[in-house]
Amino acid sequence: MTRRLLLLSLCLSLAACDSSDTAPLPLNLYECDAGEATIRHLITTLPELNPGVPKSYSIVLGEINRDGMTPASDTFTKRFADLKLKFINAQNLKDIEPDHTIAESDTRLAAFVLQLRKLQPTSATTWDAQAGWSYKKEFARIKLSLEAKDGKVSVVKSEKVEGS
Repeated sequence: MTRRLLLLSLCLSLAACDSSDTAPLPLNLYECDAGEATIRHLITTLPELNPGVPKSYSIVLGEINRDGMTPASDTFTKRFADLKLKFINAQNLKDIEPDHTIAESDTRLAAFVLQLRKLQPTSATTWDAQAGWSYKKEFARIKLSLEAKDGKVSVVKSEKVEGS
């Protein structure tokens, strides 16, 4: 229980985006083409932290809070296999002392936590999304607008959320 609380305490900074008055999709529906496009865009915005050090990536869905977090399914994570990145299930992360670094259990190397915080349809072919990432003590959040055209979902607007 302590490990989980410490892990969540570092990720809470990602959960500070404001919410909208309309309801987002249920978490089980985040693992769709719009969710994939959001995470792919988020990955392209990641800074190069600790160059040369191997990285792991973990995807979480929805809010991160004291009650826990929802790891993305392995099926959803496999959608990113073409990126040749090492993805691990968020349940396999641990809090490493003394600075509470979130790391992969096996290697003890810091992991990027990628959060698809909110995915909300605005029409039959458009969505608003909120996403964020954390790595050690660094983090950022973004708001996105997505649109489906010709069977492909893409990001049409992305802006960094202030304070991140």
